[in-house]
Amino acid sequence: MSSIGMTTAVIPKPEARSPRSEALFPALSRALLGLFAVILPVILLAPATAGARVVEKIAAVVGSNVILASEVEEKAAPLLQELGRITDPTKRAARASSLRREVLDRLIDDQLINDQASELRLSVTPEQVDASIAEIKRQNNIDDKQLDDALRGQGMTMTAYRSDLRRQLLRFRVINVAVGSKVTITDEDVRSYYNRHYKSGASNTEVRASHIFLSIPDNADAGAVAERQALGKKLVERAAHEDFAKLAREYSDDAATRKDGGDLGYFGKDILPKPIEELVFSMNVGQVAGPVRADRGFHVIKLVDRKAVAAKPLADVEDEIRMQLRQREMDKQTKAYLADLRKKNLVDIRY
Repeated sequence: MSSIGMTTAVIPKPEARSPRSEALFPALSRALLGLFAVILPVILLAPATAGARVVEKIAAVVGSNVILASEVEEKAAPLLQELGRITDPTKRAARASSLRREVLDRLIDDQLINDQASELRLSVTPEQVDASIAEIKRQNNIDDKQLDDALRGQGMTMTAYRSDLRRQLLRFRVINVAVGSKVTITDEDVRSYYNRHYKSGASNTEVRASHIFLSIPDNADAGAVAERQALGKKLVERAAHEDFAKLAREYSDDAATRKDGGDLGYFGKDILPKPIEELVFSMNVGQVAGPVRADRGFHVIKLVDRKAVAAKPLADVEDEIRMQLRQREMDKQTKAYLADLRKKNLVDIRY
């Protein structure tokens, strides 16, 4: 599930970040300025051709490290290529700015994670990257050539892909050490969930929905919040006579579901934040509603389908329930962990 839906990808891509969906299921996502407290906020100078200097902007300072604007642009490039379909220049510029900020946030989180990996003495070896690639090929039933072709289709080299895999593996290891030990799912947790959702006679309904997530920037004032809410109301009106998936691809800030038109897949109760859950399960199929505020922004929701889930014995679904509950709690704890890292470490954003 993404911010609030499940998605699968044949070839894992470099992450730009967003709301798994980090919007509703904040997945794994947030440094002392030290020496950099006195660095000029705009530039680094690097030697280039004779008589010329390359001016390199600093996007952010994280502890004793800098994130360059060129890094942000490189990571954002595949996402920015998709903006050609937005004909309004103002809307296109706003979307580009939002995407760059998503990428920068992810790079900041990655740097904080790298710093934590050093403190915890965690690393990822080339052999572990090799093993991950082998597993990816096995799961997708592809060979080396097919993997290379898929990467080229995404504009990636194998070297860049290996680097991205290493980063993802390191992130996983740090989060697992720092957060995993705090997450415990008891047998009673599993039984309680089962009794509410699977046991015969219980409310065992699943729905499929799509959403448009409108993020609210950190420290936004009342005017900025009202502006996002007004946009949500306008999108509800437009969805009455326009394609919802197209609107989601154009406006949603949830990078995990945006490409799929906001599709969240099927899910039951106790998965989403309560304001979203109460709205979704009260809607009729085909209805668009919202905007409803939850967590970090507003959500415009379309109910796509509703179905009854057949009652199953606890033994048949126990592992699935435990994994689902653990992932939900991991998402919650990871969000808190990254937010805490940002509080403990001064992060100076200049882009």
